[in-house]
Amino acid sequence: MTKKTIKGLDGIPQEIIDALISKGYKSVEGLSITLASDLSEDVMISKDMAEEIVEKSIAAVATPPITAADLLVDEQNRGKLSTGAHGLDALLDGGIWEKEITEISGGFATGKTQICFQLAVNAQLPKDQGGLAGKVFYIDTEGTFSAKRIGSIAVAMGLDPQSVLKNIFISHAMDSSHQTRLVKTVADMAKEHNIKLLIVDSIASHFRTDYIGKDQMIERQQRIMQHGSSLTNLARIHGLAVVVTNQVVANVDELTSSKDNRPALGQAWAHRPQTRVLLRRSPGLARIARLLDSPRHQEGEEFFYITPEGIRDRMNH
Repeated sequence: MTKKTIKGLDGIPQEIIDALISKGYKSVEGLSITLASDLSEDVMISKDMAEEIVEKSIAAVATPPITAADLLVDEQNRGKLSTGAHGLDALLDGGIWEKEITEISGGFATGKTQICFQLAVNAQLPKDQGGLAGKVFYIDTEGTFSAKRIGSIAVAMGLDPQSVLKNIFISHAMDSSHQTRLVKTVADMAKEHNIKLLIVDSIASHFRTDYIGKDQMIERQQRIMQHGSSLTNLARIHGLAVVVTNQVVANVDELTSSKDNRPALGQAWAHRPQTRVLLRRSPGLARIARLLDSPRHQEGEEFFYITPEGIRDRMNH
């Protein structure tokens, strides 16, 4: 009888390989974005062994060094997902980029989830129409996913709403642990189902409620950093665009007593997204997107509108 194996895990005992496979870990791609702590609990192995498996998996999927010229070609060939608003796309240097994490933060009713709905529809369009020609995995942590709203956006774009909705996989994360484990699910499904966009709406809510108090702050920060690393690896290995929404906290300037909002989750998370956008309401009907950080574009602001048809540059009158 042929032994089952996972290519890239040479040196790992066969009984542990069998346990990994029985628990649904069938590839180094999936293992490379799994948290060692989750793997240890799932397979009932020591944390040291779990860390060794994750390290071997990362080594197996890691790409060899390339030149900056090669990197430029890779960037030029990456898909860019349109937000539906030309000004917002320009602020993002073409839209939401594949192989990266884009964070969209903002207060209540600033448009975070509405942008996610628009992206979930747009991702299914052909690349020459601003899409990624793929399906979507949507992790809903706050119970705000609306199939009806996505259907109405699809109809406004001349698309069949049922077909659009069938191409969106939705999972309601129950807590921060469940949220982190769902990254493995996406990795397992990405190739077979042509998933090109992962949305996490929102990344902050579970971590802010599951870890309360100063005595849990260190553990929370560690878990966030691990989760961010898993999302980064997922985006790079599978060529996905990853979009996460984030809540905001008040930031008070002690010298001037002025107050503004900044993304939640602190410095542990701040360096994980490649692009960070902060939304706010304007005195009128528009929303304002401020680019906080990007490797390709200077800081700036753009207006956009949440219309009945979706995200647009201006209201339709």
